[in-house]
Amino acid sequence: MISGEQYQMRAPEAIVRTAVGNPDVLSVKVINSREILLTAKGNGKTSLMVWKKGYRNPLRYKVNVTPEFGKLAPSTSVQAIQGGIMVSGAVASLAEHDKAVAAAGKSAVDSMHSTGPIQVQTDIRIVEISRNELKSVGSLLAKNTLNTTAAIGSPGSFGGVEGGSGGFNLLTSTGFLPNTDGYSLLIGKAQRGLLGVISALQNNGYAYTLAEPSLVALSGHTASFLAGGEFPYPASNNNGDVKIEYREFGVRLKLTPTVLDDQNIMLKVAPEVSELDFVSGIQTGGVAVPSLRVRRTDTAVQLASGESFIISGLISTRTANSADKFPGLGDIPILGAFFRSTRIEREDKELIMIVTPHLVRPLAAQARLPELPGEIYRRHQPSFGDILFGDAHPEYSGKTWSSPGVGFSD
Repeated sequence: MISGEQYQMRAPEAIVRTAVGNPDVLSVKVINSREILLTAKGNGKTSLMVWKKGYRNPLRYKVNVTPEFGKLAPSTSVQAIQGGIMVSGAVASLAEHDKAVAAAGKSAVDSMHSTGPIQVQTDIRIVEISRNELKSVGSLLAKNTLNTTAAIGSPGSFGGVEGGSGGFNLLTSTGFLPNTDGYSLLIGKAQRGLLGVISALQNNGYAYTLAEPSLVALSGHTASFLAGGEFPYPASNNNGDVKIEYREFGVRLKLTPTVLDDQNIMLKVAPEVSELDFVSGIQTGGVAVPSLRVRRTDTAVQLASGESFIISGLISTRTANSADKFPGLGDIPILGAFFRSTRIEREDKELIMIVTPHLVRPLAAQARLPELPGEIYRRHQPSFGDILFGDAHPEYSGKTWSSPGVGFSD
């Protein structure tokens, strides 16, 4: 019987008594002496006994009550079991599966399987863009004697400065340059006993790091990726004993794909980027334990196979400002600039991720595998003549040697 359906049962003799094993599945109502009305109340399996007039032993019936599945999942079947029902068969998509489960009820045993692709290959491009900006300026004022001196030099071009007899005698750059890494302007007039140096540097740089993992996971299962390492740190247990534990850092990615149908994928992505930070770390037992600077996010999207989406905006900024000055004199307005050296450094980092999922199937047994990089050289043994006359490059024969591993295709 279908859940919610009613059935009128007629007997040739008068019905004396009825009994139902599970009244939550089936109910019986007496219409007259020879007719009863059966109502399927819930999914499951039960028994019905009917006693007729003039008979000692009752008639026994097994009644299976199931939901109507024909329109929701044509390729599935329903079987009543003790305490509920079991749904089995094949479904083409997650939406069809969800409809069948909803029709069967929460207590139904799910034994369905998918006929569509159930493996997802996710290609991820992880780019970290780093922009550095450095400004440094310093000055030197010295007094000596001899002729006029003027020079402009790039970083590292001044090894020292030396005048004639009785003149300047600063033979190393560390003796007179405020900043040996910067560009320097030197002006002096020994007759006045004056030497002045201004060193300044402005630097802007861009850099990026790139990781391109490709992860394959079953629908509904989680795949993970880590490009980084582990750092040790001391930890104590309940007994007070100190032991060494390890914690991961670097570029971490966790993703869980769910195949909705033969074209659409729901993808849950949780990227995280962490790096060691010794400035914010702690000291314990004479050991410097770094902290972690972490950037993470968590999102879920739905897109078709082969489509891409971008995660960006994970920005971190670090600014450092330092000043070296002569006590007291470096604080004098205007003139104090000749008695101090200032350095300002700023670093901005932004993490960008491009995620592209694909529905894939394993390559068939005995299928030709794609040629791997360098595969053509595996059995190439050129002769001395080939090497001598420049004909040692192998030619592709179209044959691919078998390699261990698993291949996937769209």
